[in-house]
Amino acid sequence: WALTTPRFAVVAVEVRGASRVPAHRILQTAGILHGTNLWRIDPDQVRGRLETLPEIRRAEVVRALPNRVAIVVEERRPFTLVHAARLHWIDEDGRLLGEEKHAVATAVPVISGLSEDELATMRTAPGPRARAAIALIRALLRTGSTLAAEISEIDMSHPEGPVLYTVDGVEVRLGSEEWEERLARLEGVLAQVTTEDVHGVDLRFRDQVVLKKARQ
Repeated sequence: WALTTPRFAVVAVEVRGASRVPAHRILQTAGILHGTNLWRIDPDQVRGRLETLPEIRRAEVVRALPNRVAIVVEERRPFTLVHAARLHWIDEDGRLLGEEKHAVATAVPVISGLSEDELATMRTAPGPRARAAIALIRALLRTGSTLAAEISEIDMSHPEGPVLYTVDGVEVRLGSEEWEERLARLEGVLAQVTTEDVHGVDLRFRDQVVLKKARQ
């Protein structure tokens, strides 16, 4: 009786928590048709379909007796941009969210130097260089200073480690390890030099800072 009575035929499906993903896209992906028996819906299967959407971090499907369903989603939030031929948003886990076609400003550095193949893998799981770039941005944010705002780009294409570029055009070679300590040194260096005099900062050497003077 419970599986056939019209009393449990779905008359409404409500979407909650969505702001960036259109509700109609979520409903289409969920695939719950009006008139479907409430008890014939498999919440785990619906959740699995919803979590294939790159913008959705988590989803929950709730039966609301006698004939309604609520879909509750947690969206992935844009964290920064990756520049790989075009601009693409990623979240803090490194998952690709979609292309950005307009000029925008980010609160943290833009990531560059990733290949198209690496970008493609970020739809499901970021590769090692993408994870390293995100770890570096987190290290910048942990400094608690304005340093993150002073760095405009993190270039991951160099085998010896990330190369940072400040908003004033200073190139910073950071190396592949001990980022926390080297970022602290960088903050001190940037506070003491003028960008008119210095073109590059090399922090790859232990207990040393090498400055590259700007061309006169």
